[in-house]
Parts: sequence; C-alpha cells; structure tokens
Amino acid sequence: MKRNNDVYFITLIDLLVQIIFLALLLYVVGKAGEDKQLAAQRSATEKVERALKASGVSNITELTDELTKLGPIKEMKGTADFISRAGGAAMADRLVGIVTQVGGVERLEGKLDEAAKVQALVDRAGGGEKVEQIIKKFEEGSGKPPCLFTIDREKKSARAVATVSANDESISFEGSNPELETMLALLGRSYSSVQTLSFSDFKSTFSALPQLKPECRYTLRLIEKTNLVHARDAARFAFYLHISKARE
Repeated sequence: MKRNNDVYFITLIDLLVQIIFLALLLYVVGKAGEDKQLAAQRSATEKVERALKASGVSNITELTDELTKLGPIKEMKGTADFISRAGGAAMADRLVGIVTQVGGVERLEGKLDEAAKVQALVDRAGGGEKVEQIIKKFEEGSGKPPCLFTIDREKKSARAVATVSANDESISFEGSNPELETMLALLGRSYSSVQTLSFSDFKSTFSALPQLKPECRYTLRLIEKTNLVHARDAARFAFYLHISKARE
C-alpha cells in the first residue's frame, strides 16, 4: 500500500513539474513577443518624432495636414525614390539651385538641347580632340603662320597688327603703331593714305601683301558696324581676321 502511495505522489509531482515548465515556457514566449512588439512600437515612435522634428511641426495631425497640402500621399513615395536615385537630398538641393540659376526648367531644357546639338557637331567633326586641333589651327592661322603672334604655355595665338572698323561703305584703321607702319612700308604706303578706304580700294591696296610677305600672313581685328559682309570679304583677301560686332 505504501509503495502504491509513493508511485502516486511521484507521478503527481512529475505532472506538476511539467505543468510549471509549460507555464514558464508560455511566459517566456509571451514575454519575447511582448518585447518585440514594444521594440517595434518604440522604433515607430522614434521615426514619427524624427519626422516631426524634421518638418518643424508639433504633432502627427499637423504633419499629416502639411503632407496633404504637398500632394497625394501615394505620390510621395515616388518622389522620395526619385530623390534617392538623384543622389539624396543634398544633391537634389544642388540640382534645384542649378535649375533656378539658369532661369527655370524650360530654359534648362533649351540649354540641354543646345548642348546636345553642339555635342552632335563635335561628334561629326571627329570628337573633342579633333575639334581642339581645328580650333588651335584656326587661332594660329590656317595655311601660312601668322606674322605676329603670342605664345602662352606652348600655344601660339595670332596677334593683330591693327584694329579696323567697318560700316556699310568703308573700312577705317583705328590707330597706328610701329608694326602697322612696318607693314605699310612694304607697300610703300603711309598711314594717312590708308586710314579710311572703300571696300574696293582696301582690297586693291593690300592685294600685293601676300606676295611681299610670302612666309606668313598678317592678322587684323575687324569691328563690324554693319550687317553686310562686304568689309570682311575685302579684308580676308590679304589678312587673317578676328571679327567682332560693335557694341550699340
């Protein structure tokens, strides 16, 4: 009889131990879930607080109102994704600044179109390096080298022997200098005799210059006070030209 009672009590104690263990297990599982839920709530609360601080409002209702004024909420995710792809908020601010400086989106589109056309011309010319060579050759004077030039960082640039201005009827020298006097001496002319010439007289006066100075070519700075091309046509016969329009 005593042995049966011992077995009964052992079985009961084992059952109680199992019940206690199960209760502890359920408590631990429940506690872990509760902690996870609390952590998620804290994270959400922190995000809301950061959003309120960044937007400068005091509560979530005010923030929602401000966001609603900006546009439909469902479109804001796309805006955020776009800003992220653009390099972040700092880069987006820089881009907005650039657009503002050029005068708005429409003007920026126009400038981009112009840039695309320039790039197409460069590509057709053989690329940037080829265009640079063309420009350098033009600055130095195509064909014969310039008679007068300056050198800056191993780059030769043609220098004008004189400045002339042109209207609809004539070409006038803007002043004399020793280099111009030397050039005129080759032609047997004085400055006063060439100070103002018609287009035809200018061409005939200087037509012999290429033969008298075969090793190089002089350059003139031509200021145009006309929309006609007669002056540059007359001067180009004997000179390289740096052409600019007169300021009104």
